[in-house]
Amino acid sequence: MILNKKAKNKIFFKVINEVFSKFIYFIGLITFLITIILIGYYYSSGMHERFKPIPLIKKVDEIILEKYLGVSIFEIDDYLKIKLTSFKYVFLNNKLENVVIKIDQKNLYNLELQRKNKKNGNKDFFVDFSKASLKKGENDYDIKMRIKGGRVLHWYDKDQSSYKIDLRGKKRIWGLEEFSVQKPITRNYIYEYIFHKLLEANKLISLKYFFINLSLNDTDQGIYAVEEGFSKELIERNKKRNGPIFGLEETSGVIYPDVKYDFYSKEYWEDNQSELIKIALSKLEKLKHKKINIDEILDMEKWATFFAIIDLSHTLHGSLSKSVKLYYNPVTAKFEPIGFDGHHNPNLFKDFLILDFMDIDNKNCSYICYDREWYLRFFKNIDGSNNAKFLELYIKALKDISSKEFLEYFNLEYFGKINENNKQLQSEVSKKDLNYYKGLGLYIFDKNFLSKRANYIIDRLDKYANKDINENNFYYSENQKLNIIDNANIKYLNGEYYLTKDLIIEDNYFLSKSDKLNINKGVKIFFKKDAILFSEGVISFNGTSEKPILVYSDKGYGSLILSNNSYKIQNTIFQNLSFPKSKDKILYGGINIINSNLNIIDTEIKSSNSEDAINIISSKSYIENLTITDSFADAIDIDFGELIFNNIICEGISNDCLDVSGGMIEGIRFKATNVNDKGLSFGENSIGSLSDAYFTNNKLAIAVKDGSNLFLSKFFLKKNKYDIAIFNKKQEYGGSKVELDGINEESMPNILLGTNNKIISSYNTGITKLSNKYINNLFY
Repeated sequence: MILNKKAKNKIFFKVINEVFSKFIYFIGLITFLITIILIGYYYSSGMHERFKPIPLIKKVDEIILEKYLGVSIFEIDDYLKIKLTSFKYVFLNNKLENVVIKIDQKNLYNLELQRKNKKNGNKDFFVDFSKASLKKGENDYDIKMRIKGGRVLHWYDKDQSSYKIDLRGKKRIWGLEEFSVQKPITRNYIYEYIFHKLLEANKLISLKYFFINLSLNDTDQGIYAVEEGFSKELIERNKKRNGPIFGLEETSGVIYPDVKYDFYSKEYWEDNQSELIKIALSKLEKLKHKKINIDEILDMEKWATFFAIIDLSHTLHGSLSKSVKLYYNPVTAKFEPIGFDGHHNPNLFKDFLILDFMDIDNKNCSYICYDREWYLRFFKNIDGSNNAKFLELYIKALKDISSKEFLEYFNLEYFGKINENNKQLQSEVSKKDLNYYKGLGLYIFDKNFLSKRANYIIDRLDKYANKDINENNFYYSENQKLNIIDNANIKYLNGEYYLTKDLIIEDNYFLSKSDKLNINKGVKIFFKKDAILFSEGVISFNGTSEKPILVYSDKGYGSLILSNNSYKIQNTIFQNLSFPKSKDKILYGGINIINSNLNIIDTEIKSSNSEDAINIISSKSYIENLTITDSFADAIDIDFGELIFNNIICEGISNDCLDVSGGMIEGIRFKATNVNDKGLSFGENSIGSLSDAYFTNNKLAIAVKDGSNLFLSKFFLKKNKYDIAIFNKKQEYGGSKVELDGINEESMPNILLGTNNKIISSYNTGITKLSNKYINNLFY
């Protein structure tokens, strides 16, 4: 029986082999005949006179082989080089971090169920996170994870699936609380990294995007890309005040304007800023329905730069209304772009810029043509006319970003990191990205693609300048009339306005960017009601020691917002002010300075009723002789700016004297007395130096936290409950460092040193090492 069975198997395989051989022979014969026929047709029809052999082969290679199969016969040499490069990694490890995810069978089954539902097109299944743990080096993190991604490449292969990961608890990894991991092909390898670095180089909000080696239990998954999520950590790391982030609810549609907006961290914003959310959503609805022009709700300079980056990096997918996320800046009350999923595709949009959406007949926009209405919101006003101001900003941004100077800067600053990361990607042989599937050929990085795109942009702008701008009559002039200059006490002389007499404010006043206002010595500005003096124009407070300017109220009313310009405040007294009651902004100061250049000289702030007596945001400031007394909360709050000062005095402050977040500070002569919280609070990656400083009778003289570095010299400490604390408050930041020099020997400091923080001093006494949690419990 056994011999008979073996004989039957042998006959069966012999028959199969014969049938297969005949099939291969038949296919080969057909292919040979077709080739002969095509060659005969090529020469007999006269085609060879119209299309020479090499150009014809290149055209077929480009249009068919490269575009649809992801392989090119002209890249054979490159494929061989990549194979040789990757061969050494059989014996060597790449330099990327190793990360291991451990997950039990039950939670792994849940992931597999999600993946199968994706494959089967079941969009109604409930997505439940799986619990797991993540290990990096010696550190373990509790996480929850789920399958993510809309395209097949994200979840078709079980061993190459993409995951959304959230950390459970207060620990943070890479400074992140939430992120995604996905195979590099899903964003076209190093090109996505370059996209985010271009955003960073142009001071737009940019995600952390980098590469790791990932293992799932005992299975090596290979190289993965880590992509930051949309959270408070992202906003604050980019030196912005925390605000809501909006994106499309894609299940409701992705064709603009038939879309619905939703926002991240929903529970937090609905519980804490529900009115702000309603206003922001209302603005987006008005934009959809052409009831508002973009300059009223969007930061046009940032959007113009964003579109220019999209054009340069050839990442048109990232400009779609469903891709780009919208950060609502609660300081400016305007939306800014957050670049996401750029997905560079060299086979599409070869002769196209976002500018071409202006031409309704241009079809080179490929699959993003469906979103034309989204782009036209930027290029057209609600009355149908060209938005000349945005067009000018966008064209200027295109010129700047395609310039030789910018490309040289970018290459110098970033290309070393780009090349190093790309070498790590080559440690595994990767297929070419064809957007929805893998190509036959290998991924090849074109190191010159930015310069090629820059040359294309320059050429297009030359043609556009000669034709389209003249035909469309692009022209913009700022012709707003603002009520502050209509006041009878304001005089006009030699192109500038002068406030010569006292002013009573009962309504909001506004000064436009094109105007300049000088406030004469001795003038009094009285807030009779809780109104706002808002300016985008230059203001100079020109008080003198004999005749200072007085800005005040008698009931804790009034506030100032000075934005996007240059401001001088000299010999001025601010007294008994409040904070802006603007529902579409989050501002805390009696005086708010935003994105500006500021000079303060010989000035006092008294009896502030706001959370910050003065809040300086993303500005460059110089202060000489500023005294703040009897402040309801913080005296000076610096968010993400640069400050140089000579002589700041705080007396009787209910919270912090000088609170710095993400700033750069250089100060001489500082005095904090009778401060109920911190004399100096230095946090969120702040850097600075302070000398000739006096801290007396404060709860905590100096707090340095969350990745900050401070150099202190010639300082005096007396009768403080705590002298110096160096610690971590926020888990997403690293440790801090303080260097002490010139300690007054009459007041040796008591220092609380948190775990993973550092003190450099010739005095080693008085240092108490504690957990960060313990120090936080003392002060928060």
